[in-house]
Amino acid sequence: MKKLAPYQIFFPLGLLNALLAVGVWFVQNLGWFESPAILIHSKLIVGGFLWSFIVGFLMTAVPRMTGTSSANNFEYIFSTALLLGQTVFSWQIDARLFYGNQALLIFFLIIYGGRRVLKLTKPIPIFFSHVGIAMVLALLGTYYHFIGNSLMGIHLYHVGTVLLLVLGIGTRFFSFLSGLPSAFENVNSTWPQIMFHGSGISMGALLYLAGRGVTVSYLGLTLLSLVYLFKIWQIQRPSNRPSPLKYGVRIVAAMIPVSFFLTWLQPQMFITWFHLLFIGCFALITFAVATRVTLAHGSYSTDLEMKSPALWYLVVFLVLGIISRVSYGFAGGLWKISLLHLAATFWVLAVGSWAWTFLPRIFKPGPQAKPSC
Repeated sequence: MKKLAPYQIFFPLGLLNALLAVGVWFVQNLGWFESPAILIHSKLIVGGFLWSFIVGFLMTAVPRMTGTSSANNFEYIFSTALLLGQTVFSWQIDARLFYGNQALLIFFLIIYGGRRVLKLTKPIPIFFSHVGIAMVLALLGTYYHFIGNSLMGIHLYHVGTVLLLVLGIGTRFFSFLSGLPSAFENVNSTWPQIMFHGSGISMGALLYLAGRGVTVSYLGLTLLSLVYLFKIWQIQRPSNRPSPLKYGVRIVAAMIPVSFFLTWLQPQMFITWFHLLFIGCFALITFAVATRVTLAHGSYSTDLEMKSPALWYLVVFLVLGIISRVSYGFAGGLWKISLLHLAATFWVLAVGSWAWTFLPRIFKPGPQAKPSC
């Protein structure tokens, strides 16, 4: 029997966590769990949903991008156990169990990737620096959460880790999903590379300052994200590709500066404005990249990105989810809980639309002779 690829194990686990994370809002008053629903939700979304896709992507992509060996049996077992721990510990009222487990998962990925980078047989992709910065932010954010500094933990772990991965990997995937060449990756001159790596470090530093309560940092994050979008991703390039993901990655791009700018204007509403990032950026690009990974590694034509109605449903339902969740932040009374349930319903519809079409393709090989990646 052929060994499953990491994404075939961890993408489905991520889908399960995505549904559990919003399911708590529908049953939070039934007394089924001791921990507050808001804490369960945040851990399942980031540590369960997003990190399952992060691990699935990195464990699949790093060996191919470095020309090194794929995951061995021990790495499969250990990473699976840690991700299952993320799901289980999300429900515990003592968050230290969750964040201790998260730290082990981060160290595992650093060792997993580091071993292969040391043996690489291909040129290292430029965005690997951002993967490294993301892991540093993840460790720092996990530490701050562990000691009870949730404000810093949110900025470094919940936001910073995923944002650096998005900004780095998006250098390639914004172009690919738009049907455009990845122009910045092919730059050989030194100064653009220094700008790219320096921007990643600066983004981490600004997020740290934001976690310390320095409000002007959000304006800095807004401006720096525009540098990424127009100088590195080059979102101003026109694309004729008739794909919903072409529009999806542009929504992803827009949500980054908009979220930080609105947080600068209303820092007391940062949780509400950060949901522009969580839903419109992090979740949308996660499903966009997962679509390309599933098709390319599963021997399917990437033309399905242009033909699948499920991707249109995904984009529309997530946009409606953004509107509902942001409205919830300003509502009161009965409207408040209704908007929360409405946002959760749109989330379930978005996840369900994607899973209905692409979950079977995760396991069933396509008609092409070999993977296209």
